[in-house]
Amino acid sequence: MEVNVVLIYLAAIPFVIALLNILLPPVMQKILTLLGLIYLLRLTVLLYSGVAENFILFGETVFSVDRLGLFVFTFIQVLSFIIFIFSLQGLDKRIEKKFLILYPMTVSFCNGVVLSEHVFSFLIFWGLSGLALYLFCMLGLTKGTPQTAKKTFILIGGSDAFLILGMVSIWFLKPGSSWSLIDLHIPLTGELSVVAFICLVIAAFAKAGGFPFHTWVPDFSQDAPIESAAFLPASLDKLLGIYLLARIMTQLFEVTVTVNLVIITLGAMTVIFAVMMAMIQHSGRKLLGYHAVSQVGYMIMGVGSGGALAFAGGLFHMINHTIYKSNLFLTLGSVEKQTGTSDLENLGGLGKKMPVTFIMAMIGAFAISGIPPFNGFFSKWMIYQGLLELAGSMSKVQQVWLLVCLILAVFGSALTLASFLKFLHSIYLGKRPAKYDHIKETKPNQWLSTGLLSALCVVFGLFAVSIPLKRLIYPVTMELGYPLPDFLGDYNPQLLFLMFALAFIAGFIIYLFTKNVRYDQNYLGGMPALEKYRVAGTEFYNEIRNMKPLKAIFDAAGKKYFDIYDLGTRFTFSVSGLFQRGHPGQLQLYLLYIMAGVLIFILLVH
Repeated sequence: MEVNVVLIYLAAIPFVIALLNILLPPVMQKILTLLGLIYLLRLTVLLYSGVAENFILFGETVFSVDRLGLFVFTFIQVLSFIIFIFSLQGLDKRIEKKFLILYPMTVSFCNGVVLSEHVFSFLIFWGLSGLALYLFCMLGLTKGTPQTAKKTFILIGGSDAFLILGMVSIWFLKPGSSWSLIDLHIPLTGELSVVAFICLVIAAFAKAGGFPFHTWVPDFSQDAPIESAAFLPASLDKLLGIYLLARIMTQLFEVTVTVNLVIITLGAMTVIFAVMMAMIQHSGRKLLGYHAVSQVGYMIMGVGSGGALAFAGGLFHMINHTIYKSNLFLTLGSVEKQTGTSDLENLGGLGKKMPVTFIMAMIGAFAISGIPPFNGFFSKWMIYQGLLELAGSMSKVQQVWLLVCLILAVFGSALTLASFLKFLHSIYLGKRPAKYDHIKETKPNQWLSTGLLSALCVVFGLFAVSIPLKRLIYPVTMELGYPLPDFLGDYNPQLLFLMFALAFIAGFIIYLFTKNVRYDQNYLGGMPALEKYRVAGTEFYNEIRNMKPLKAIFDAAGKKYFDIYDLGTRFTFSVSGLFQRGHPGQLQLYLLYIMAGVLIFILLVH
């Protein structure tokens, strides 16, 4: 089999499966889609076995695959396969057939994005992936679904307009490039190149969920099916958005240190603003949605840094995030399917009822919080160390600038840990409401899916250098012209894991021999407290919400002053309101407008 034919198969096979699924019953849809995803994994392995040939049509290179594209493409297939295992059982019957049509179609569109070298092909598949995002959101069954779908469509669709403008600007700057997206290296020395750069960055940020184009992510996470939230904003859209940003920063433009610092600053703002909003959420879905935004800030800081180690860390954090955030969404989905809610105030004490799900959620929470030796720690550590290395070649002012961004990112990690202590306690610990006493562990396909993702969190943490970095990420950085990253200090995750394990075992043995546990009832006025007086795991964070230095910020966020969609909507309706008030239907007023317009025209011409 020729590799150039494989490139066509990678986009065509899932699309054909989606078309066939229109005619098939759900059982056959699942079987066909699962077989197709397995075959795509096999073709992915084939791509690693040799040099891929370009697919050329009418003398133009349409599809090609380099190391960066292959790296992102690999995790599109891996995550699509694992998340689909979760979807084999438990989908709402009202949306099941549509979901099983959209799922392989979305895989096809995302594959087309990372395989496209030609601008036209890239724009087509990028736009189709945005349309798939809108259609997945429309599968939601909540009251807010239509509004969220419209918001998602406008933000993503609007960013697509910037993407087209940026691509057209590039063609004017490089008319001899034959619409290729490879190795342009346009210097940011003129207005048109700056406009092109800004337009493409806006498109990448909107897709990935970077500040200030992030507000569709928590809303989508709240209103779309939980499988869709794990599949798109937590996984595939993150991969595509950061993939485009990596192309922009390494192959499309030649950026200066100041530009790197601006991108790093936007990344730090994404981290801190989103994590602060995540802390005060009482909905588990929205909490994870804001953290999906917060974590993309670290990727932006790494990929936009211009340094070898931080760039590699940004790519590593990109795949780490897709793994543990998908895991967290799916474990929450398991809880939601068993209890009927994801409201943290109404949950609690499910650890004993759903121990497998609890362990998987705990692994995901530790990974996203940067607890060693899980995978989230190592990628964040690479980004921090890479940014510190960059400071050595900067001016004093730039060093202070970079240090402030770094402090915000580290503080964001601490707040992430605080958020997930709340998340774990509210769902799995504390006192369980009596209505959940009958709850059982979730279906095998669901804990198998979360188990695979949890295993990747552990493996990519314990063997970070030997597996994901050396085999997948370093080939990308070296092909892009970065030197092999150097680490400072010595980090041995296997030894650290062994020490943690020994400490845990020792503590458990001590507990077994010394345990003296007494359970007390809560009393109110001499009577056992009613269920409505149960203390939920979210109560402590209400105090953070009302702290004087933070209350104003949270109040402004509650009024959507940081929501670019809401601000744009208010501005649009304000302008339209002015026009409506200016056109009340009075003939004499219209005649006055005409006379004023004629006078202005005469003055301008004269």
